[in-house]
Amino acid sequence: MNIGDIEIVPIASESMGVRSFCTRIGTPDLSILLDPSAALSKRYRLEPHPQEYRMLESKLQQIFVEARRADLISISHYHFDHVRPGFTDFHYIFSSREELQRMLEGKEIWAKDSRENINPSQRRRAYYFQKDIEGIVRKLKWSDSEKTKYDNTSIEFSQPLPHGPERTPLGFVIATTIKYDDHSVVFAPDIQGPCSESTLQYLQSQKPSAVIVGGPPTYISRFRDHHRALAKSALRTLAKSVSVVIVDHHLLRDNEWRDWLVPIREAAEIEGNTVYTMAEVLGEKNRSFEAERIQLYETIPPNDDFMNWCNATDEYKKANRPPI
Repeated sequence: MNIGDIEIVPIASESMGVRSFCTRIGTPDLSILLDPSAALSKRYRLEPHPQEYRMLESKLQQIFVEARRADLISISHYHFDHVRPGFTDFHYIFSSREELQRMLEGKEIWAKDSRENINPSQRRRAYYFQKDIEGIVRKLKWSDSEKTKYDNTSIEFSQPLPHGPERTPLGFVIATTIKYDDHSVVFAPDIQGPCSESTLQYLQSQKPSAVIVGGPPTYISRFRDHHRALAKSALRTLAKSVSVVIVDHHLLRDNEWRDWLVPIREAAEIEGNTVYTMAEVLGEKNRSFEAERIQLYETIPPNDDFMNWCNATDEYKKANRPPI
């Protein structure tokens, strides 16, 4: 998808079968890869289906290739579906230190500051990330509230925004705005709607031509009705005022995500705007495998080898690749 001379290329997301929000944004000056990772998780008391593991493997290969080609890599926060960890884990992440270092060798990295506005879990992950890539990358810069320019392309990183509602224990994320000529694209992962008024105000202040937002986690029962209403209202506001709204990630883990998006799409249509999922941007079918996991197990039953692996200990599954 092109917004003027800015190209948006979704790489991986829930609508494409994995937990991810990885996106490439390009201008005539450079290529930026945002949040280069993907993962899976247990759901409905079921391990990911073999089809999900195969998709994870495929998407991680694609992310690796995109990272090697990118001029700049941006990391919004340190959850493992947004940044590769430097340890071996075949259970849900398919990660290793060697993979991380080969992927980022010689690269310029802009990442969420590990020292301020960060919760203990992400601070720990950021510490190990920094240690794993030390001496490997060309440059590591903290992105919080920073601005930079590459020829005619401007990149602006937000102040730390709440990972969902205000005062959430999940910490903070960094949104990224890429500007070229008279167009701008905002990449805002894990803002969960947004369901924070201050986050919505920030997005509006950027006056984007297109916005890529992480939708609300409506599949989680503890996500309060108040926050659901805030997220729906905020998305409707964006849909009315922004030409292109791309919504994906947490929302697409809910089997009823299509129904939830109906009023958002209708609000956009009235104003001549459009709402997409990441898959729809590429002209692909939505494949929200996690939301459809029960149906996958029923319609494509895994073989005995895979089920034996599922029934093994977590330690075994972390050390041994699933037989897919």
